[in-house]
Amino acid sequence: MKKIILIVDDDRLTLATAQKLLDGEYKVVAVNSAKQAYKYLERHTPDLILLDINMPEIGGFEVMETLQKDARLKKIPVIFLTADRSAETEIECFRVGANDYISKPFEPNILLSRTRSTIELDGYRKDLQRRLDEKTKEMERVTIQAIMTVANTVDAKDDYTKGHSMRVAAYSELLAQRLGWSEEEIQNIYYVAMLHDVGKIGVPDAVLNKPFKLTDVEFRLIKGHTLMGAEILNDFRMFPNISVGAKYHHERYDGKGYPEGLKGESIPLVARVIGLVDSYDAMTSNRVYRKRLSDDIVMQELEKGKGSQWDPDLVDIFVELIKEGALAKMWMPEEDMATPIFGSGKILGESMSSENILDSPVDYLTGLLSKQKGEHDITLSLRADGGSLMLIDMDHFRKINDEYGHLMGDVALKMTADVLREVCGNNLVCRTGGDEFLYYLDGIMDEEVVTAKVKELLEAFHKKQQEVEVLRDAELSVGISISGTDGREFDELYRRADKALYLVKQNHGLHYGFYQKSGILRTPEQSQGDLDKIMDAIKNRESYQGVFQVDYDEFNHVYDFVRHMSERSKKETQLLLFTLFSSNGSEVKLDRMETAMQCMEQAICKSLRGVDVGARYSSSQFLVVLLGTERENVRVVTDRIVQNYFKLYGEKDITLTYDIAKFG
Repeated sequence: MKKIILIVDDDRLTLATAQKLLDGEYKVVAVNSAKQAYKYLERHTPDLILLDINMPEIGGFEVMETLQKDARLKKIPVIFLTADRSAETEIECFRVGANDYISKPFEPNILLSRTRSTIELDGYRKDLQRRLDEKTKEMERVTIQAIMTVANTVDAKDDYTKGHSMRVAAYSELLAQRLGWSEEEIQNIYYVAMLHDVGKIGVPDAVLNKPFKLTDVEFRLIKGHTLMGAEILNDFRMFPNISVGAKYHHERYDGKGYPEGLKGESIPLVARVIGLVDSYDAMTSNRVYRKRLSDDIVMQELEKGKGSQWDPDLVDIFVELIKEGALAKMWMPEEDMATPIFGSGKILGESMSSENILDSPVDYLTGLLSKQKGEHDITLSLRADGGSLMLIDMDHFRKINDEYGHLMGDVALKMTADVLREVCGNNLVCRTGGDEFLYYLDGIMDEEVVTAKVKELLEAFHKKQQEVEVLRDAELSVGISISGTDGREFDELYRRADKALYLVKQNHGLHYGFYQKSGILRTPEQSQGDLDKIMDAIKNRESYQGVFQVDYDEFNHVYDFVRHMSERSKKETQLLLFTLFSSNGSEVKLDRMETAMQCMEQAICKSLRGVDVGARYSSSQFLVVLLGTERENVRVVTDRIVQNYFKLYGEKDITLTYDIAKFG
């Protein structure tokens, strides 16, 4: 593939000459002003920039200064073009960061030669950087594996504290999130906490597991693990403060701890955090001399030790985490978690009980408010002041999980949450689903103000994308509803923001949109085309670039379920796409569309067996999978659904059609 060269020069003759010389070997983009160059660079990254120094309005040196401030653009090699042959100008070119300097009018061979050399050298630089990054990542991976191995080895010495280091690391990370630390600081404390007890390697197992009171000598051995741990980690440089946690996590706020008797804020903050969560895990773990303590007793103990054993401010925040259930939820057994098959939380023919859904006031992954807490607070605020609701979806999240793995998917969600925290200020923001967030602007109902805020959010996310590789292919889509105009209660505003979001996702290039009060339904002819598209998507999963790029969760679940069942069963599987359409082909109010859609869903739920499954495919379509059903028996099911729909809806402005395809 040809390398791309951007030429920026206000002299059209220079542009034409350079373009003619380079066009055969390279792809050349020529612009005659800095403003045009900036516009091009917003969306493209050329392999080389040929930049004129003396241009009207914005000169080459000023352009270079702008490039150097951008993490992406500063890596692009630049060759200055100028008629000024003075030594001072040449020196200034290299001072501001240019790779080379060519005098005008230029010799064709010199231009070609220096262009080739600069691109070739930059290619070597990129290759070396890539290899260095690979080695760095490999070193980090090996280091983290070593940390995990050491932590597990330490924990294995004590039969009653297996997993202790992992839990302390996780609790420390959660507390650091609540304290508002940066992503780098949060990651750092996780590994510092993971190795806080490394010095116990030098303590005999008999002492660690002794069920009776320790002698003075044995207690000195135990206390010595802090200094031994610091000595072991002293030369470890990958993570800052790695030895601080090991050395000082047994210091007390009142100065009565060990090994140095530090007091108050003279104890490093990292060590104060680890010391607190280390004590919490000790109290909530079974020991050789007692059973684990309940949360109520633990909170009483933390209150007693506030200001003496532990930092009082940290205790207050940590107690709130305990009350919210955020710590307990981190280690909840998988079988205790409610895991719905579809994003709607419902299997057709079987309702999910809300009593089975365990929720916490804080989302443990992102540190934002949980769905339950966020919706509760927004509901109260709406009734008091009114405001605007933004439903935010991260497009292509499934692709991130597939390409980078689920751990990096979690990183992407955390980064997105960081952007929301940065932009939202004092407004409410929560995570409502896997890759979905809710942002509420309290007291703001002016569409222009809301638009400015959503643009600020999208700009902040775009900036984060330039810094974080895993976010490069992601996008945010935002659906907006405004109280008063679009409704007053939370549920109504949420549904309307969801409708606005759906319309945004159906229009490529559109990133946000407000709720509109009317829309156009699909036609029967379009419905058959939609089902053909679904079948094609399922059959060509690996290469398909259509609906799956939207990360439409319900549809992806249907795909996974159909594929799984078809592999296990030899019986026929029928796909039915039910579609609502206007009787007279005109626009229909969205409230009427939603009412008709709800009636269609109820009709489907009443008519299917418990083994059949389905999900919304669009705002006016529902996809159903009939397992083990012969084609001739489908008619009985569809007739029953249609009859139930008209009984429930009772109007004739929106009617129902369906299309059938066999799978497997």
